[in-house]
Amino acid sequence: MWLVLCDPADRAAVWAYEGLRARGLAPLELLSPQTLLGSTRTAHRVDRLGARFTLTLPDGRVLDSRDVDGVLNRVAAPPFGYLPFTTHADAEYAARELSALLLSLLTCLAPVSINPPYGYGLCGAWRSPAEWTALAIRAGLPVPPARVSSDPDAEPPAAPAGRGDVLVLGEHVIGAPAAEDEEPYVRLARLAELDLLGVDLLGVDLHRETGTGDRQPAVFAGASPLPDLRPGGDPFLDRLFKHLTALSPGAP
Repeated sequence: MWLVLCDPADRAAVWAYEGLRARGLAPLELLSPQTLLGSTRTAHRVDRLGARFTLTLPDGRVLDSRDVDGVLNRVAAPPFGYLPFTTHADAEYAARELSALLLSLLTCLAPVSINPPYGYGLCGAWRSPAEWTALAIRAGLPVPPARVSSDPDAEPPAAPAGRGDVLVLGEHVIGAPAAEDEEPYVRLARLAELDLLGVDLLGVDLHRETGTGDRQPAVFAGASPLPDLRPGGDPFLDRLFKHLTALSPGAP
């Protein structure tokens, strides 16, 4: 079976789930982290054979991690909400225990997951803008000039309007500007240790500087392990279907 793991409010993940169903991926389940943590029975084993789990879902079905062939992991954060404890210390302790459990469950699925959990991120590493910019430079993407001020009251420079996302899935790039080399996007995903990466670009208009109306190549504006998938349209869904069906160890 295949899984799409996401928060119920993640519309991009629901869109991907519906697109995968339409392409015949089955059996396919849409599950939330709330459902995983709200199971009526959880058996988690770690031994010389590896880590695995079985969960009894709220509707009575049993989910065995060994039966999972592929996962689109969109779990951004533990779904704590309000924990009904009388003291903050008790709530904090429960939150840490639930977070550890969710991380462990996702790690069991890591070998067949798109964006498995990382040391500081449940669906891949979350990085600061400066860290992403440093990786983009190493990958060979053009980046805008950085402005740094020692004045704590200085206003940060306003960012130009975003041009749109480029999606990287494995070795494939969807949405890169025409005539641009796609390899830097793939290198950025590798450097970030992500199977799926969204890259935001900015197009800079040089007309006011040159009077020619020419545009310089799009520059890097940010990246995320949890991008909006919908701009990729059908080409992205087709590639996602192929990627997921190839994740299982028994796949050809």
